[in-house]
Amino acid sequence: MSEHGGPRAAIIGAGLMGRWHAHAVRRLGGRVTVIVDPNDAAREALGRRHPEARLAAELDPPLVARHANAAHVCTPLSTHAAVVRGVVEAGLHALVEKPFAENAETTADLLALADTRGVIVCPVHQFVFQDGVQRIVDWMPKLGRICRVDFSTCTAGATGEDRASLDELVAEILPHPLALVSSLLDAPLVAKRWHVVYPTPGELRTVTTIGDAVVTVAISAHGRPTENVLRVVGTAGSATADLFHGFAVRHSAVVSRQAKIAQPWVTAGLTLGGASLNLARRALKREPAYPGLRELMGHFYSATRGERLTPISSASIADVACARDRILAELRAVPD
Repeated sequence: MSEHGGPRAAIIGAGLMGRWHAHAVRRLGGRVTVIVDPNDAAREALGRRHPEARLAAELDPPLVARHANAAHVCTPLSTHAAVVRGVVEAGLHALVEKPFAENAETTADLLALADTRGVIVCPVHQFVFQDGVQRIVDWMPKLGRICRVDFSTCTAGATGEDRASLDELVAEILPHPLALVSSLLDAPLVAKRWHVVYPTPGELRTVTTIGDAVVTVAISAHGRPTENVLRVVGTAGSATADLFHGFAVRHSAVVSRQAKIAQPWVTAGLTLGGASLNLARRALKREPAYPGLRELMGHFYSATRGERLTPISSASIADVACARDRILAELRAVPD
């Protein structure tokens, strides 16, 4: 805690996500006290928004630890291991953009180090903390036996059309659906066999079963329009979450000719109502983007103060990392 009563945060990486992390810190009543980025323009631009912050081109963990109590790691994935290791060894808690690390082995090493140092580390799986996903968690006992959990995203996030860039994009998105499935079904993922369909770079579909539920994850760098959707189907109804906007709607289990005829209008009405209420709620919260991030961050900082458990357990972090490794290994094994 700072003398101002809120968290003191170091933003490591002043790009797009670093800016949103800094914005969320301020909305939580905290201060950005350190900004680290080798890019002069990015570092100074974020510094103008947070004039109290000390600016640095290179990470000096002991120096950062003197001015902050947590580090937000928003750097490229290839740097995560070194950055997280440095800040953890300096005694800082760390909130790390996904994927947490490049592979499960490195993830396990960093989790063990954090445990030894007595600090909290957490990946940014913000979808789990969205209002819409939390509503689905509350609804699930009323949905009956869960038959399907489907995640689908069409993203415009590719930086290039070459195979390496497209495969990297898929690999970086993958922790999001895995974290959602782990949270919703409360079941380990690592032991599951994932059937992978990989027709072309930037297109992935993977399928497994957990209990009675068929779980599908579809990631597309080419499909349009963009979307980010979670659907949970049960024997007594279903629910759909719009993960871009952070809201969910619940669908009735009624089966009749009249219900079938009315279904397009009912679905449209539920979606319009849910979207409108969600827009109003986010406007009041002044949350223009990344719904769920602030909730996750608030939970994270409460955990650093000993007020609640860590938002994502070490076991879940490791499980998602292992499942991601297994799926990527299956993907790489698909013949060209």
